[in-house]
Formats: sequence, structure tokens, C-alpha cells
Amino acid sequence: MKKKNRFLSGLSILLIVSLIIMPFTSVKAETLQDYKNQLAKYKKEQQENNDKINETEDKIESSNQEIESIKQELQDMTAEIEQMRQDIITYNNEIKEKEIESKEIIAYYQMAQGENLYLEYAFGAETITDLIYRMSVVEQLVEYNENTIKELNDMIKANEQREVELNQKEEEMTQRQEELTKQVTDLTGVKASLNENSVSVDKQIKIYEEQIKAYEEMGCEDNDVIGRDCATTSSVAGWYRPIESGYVTSEFGYRWGSLHRAVDVSNKNPYNTKIYPVANGTISAKYKDDYGALTVVIEHKTASGQYYSSLYTHMSQYAPNIYVGKKVTTNDYIGYMGATGYAYGPHLHLEIAPCRLYNQADKNCNTWSKYVSYVTRIYNNGTFTGPRELIYFPKQNVFFSGRR
Repeated sequence: MKKKNRFLSGLSILLIVSLIIMPFTSVKAETLQDYKNQLAKYKKEQQENNDKINETEDKIESSNQEIESIKQELQDMTAEIEQMRQDIITYNNEIKEKEIESKEIIAYYQMAQGENLYLEYAFGAETITDLIYRMSVVEQLVEYNENTIKELNDMIKANEQREVELNQKEEEMTQRQEELTKQVTDLTGVKASLNENSVSVDKQIKIYEEQIKAYEEMGCEDNDVIGRDCATTSSVAGWYRPIESGYVTSEFGYRWGSLHRAVDVSNKNPYNTKIYPVANGTISAKYKDDYGALTVVIEHKTASGQYYSSLYTHMSQYAPNIYVGKKVTTNDYIGYMGATGYAYGPHLHLEIAPCRLYNQADKNCNTWSKYVSYVTRIYNNGTFTGPRELIYFPKQNVFFSGRR
């Protein structure tokens, strides 16, 4: 008996110690100032991202200008090579003409040194001085032609050497042009990635701005803990289907190589179908996603203190007076079914996860990418299998009526 009492006493001490330790090991409570700090962090990231985009655009512009300069130089070089080839043809023709002319002059010179010299003297030349002068002119003409031919040959060789140099330079410039073109392609990819990140950051900024505004309107001050000192979340009083009637069109699970994180539901008259919260809660986000789908996120808290987030997307329009921070019940409709964004037809894409999406107090789900990773992880390890864990839906394509 004493041993049992000692055991109970020891257990009591352990429980007391555990209660003392628990607050220090629990998730850090987030204040309104924490949200403002996170917003400042995203704005800084946005500025840095925009600076990188501008820097990348400058590099792309500089590379494109160099490419255009190379193209122009290559055109000029091609024209120069073509002109030199034409000049070589012209020079060769002139050489042939000079060679023929030289041969005729030499033939005349040879004849003049023979018997014809005396005949020329006898029948035409007035003086021997005149004959000697004529012979001198012939020799000068022959020498001139030989010099001209030599110059033409030198010009042909120079043109041929220049063509070799230009062809080599053309190869180098073509290679440089290919490198620059690849560089522009790579930079364009970098810019696209930066733009995509910018869209994601812009969305986070918008969400936090709306959350901060909503919390301030609910009387939260910088040092107030969200959900404790102010903006307390309405507790869950049961889980409901999000539409009055319809059928499941697609299940939670892997399809086409990635996890479909939702149960999709539709209706024979989808565009007139109202969408309701699956449980009481507070609207924590309202936005268009990257594809333009109208989206609402609601945060829920169970009686045991477990948080959930439900996400509704592809809506055709929001209900009136829907805003971040608004407390809603299962009877308050939030919008109409539609096909906005990336949708193959009108339906509601309903996600539910055991975390607080976009809430800084939840390190697993405080950003979209973390949320996606978290839901995938808990599905893969079997700890959460989607909305059907909380809400009863009949099997796919079987019609249901009523929200429970």
C-alpha cells in the first residue's frame, strides 16, 4: 500500500512538472506585431525580388543589344567577303588582259629587233632616234604591265588572306551569338521564375495586409496574442457538407502524378449553388489564386483545441460582405459554385487540413508551399486522409441531399 501511495505521489509530481514544462514547449503564440513583422519580411523579399527582376531585365536587354550588334557586323562581313570575291574575279580578268597585252608588246619588241626594225626605219621612221625612243616605250610598257600584274596578284593574296581572317572571325562571332542567345534564354527562365515568386509573395502580402487590417478592426493591438487576447475563433459545432445537394466528382488522393488535396463536388445546377462553411469559424483569407480562381479560407477550432483550415475555390462570385476576420457559421453562405481559375468545369474544390493555413502561429502551414508539403506528408504517412475523415460523403457520382 505504501508502495502504491509512493507511486501515486511520484505520478502527481510528474504531472505537475509536465504542466510546468508544457507552456515552454508549445507553439509560440503569435501577436499582431508578429504579423506585421512577417508582412515587413515579405515586403523586403518583394523589393529584393523586384530588384533581381530589374537586374535580369537589364542583362537581357544588354545581351540582346550585343546580339543585334553581332548580327549587323556579320551582315557587314558577309557583304565585305562578297565584294572581295568579286574584286578577285575582276583582278584575275585584269591580269589576263595585261598578260595578253604584254605578249603583244613583247612580240612587237622582238619583231622590232629583227629585220622589221630596218623595214620600219626604211618605210616609216624618220630618224634612228625615233626608233630608239619607240623601243624604250615598249620596254617601259612591258615593265609597267609586269608591275601591274604583280600588284594585282598581291591584292588577290591579300583578299584571300582577309577572307580567311573574316571567316575565322565570323565563326567566333557566330559562336558568341549562340552563347548570348542561350544566355538570354536562361535569363528569361530566371525572370519567369522570379515573376512566379513575385506573384506568390504578392499574394502573401495581400493576405497579411487583409489579416492585419481585420485584426486591427477587431480591436487587436500590437502585443495582443491573436486568438487569445482578441480575434478569438468561433468553435466548431459539427461538420457539414458545403452544399445542400450534389455529388462527388473527384476524390482526395494522387492523380496525374501529384496529390489532389481536395474532394470536388458539383451539382446539376452549379452556378446557382450556394457554398457554405463546413464548420463554424473565422475567414482567414480571401483571394484569387495564381490562375484567377476565387478562393476563401476559413479557420476552425474544435472543442479540444485542434485547429483546422478549410479552403473553397473556383467560386463564380463571393457572397456579399465577405471579408477576412469575419466570423461565420455553417448557415452563412460564402459564395456560389463556379469554374474560375484552372477548372475543367463548374465545381467546388474543397480542402480541409488539420492546421492553420497562412497563420504565423502554425509553422507547418504559414505559407502556401509549406501547407502543400505538410498535407502531402500527413497523407503519405496515413495520419490524415482528407475531408472524408470529418464529413460524410457518399461514394463518387452518387447523389446526396442535405448537408449532413
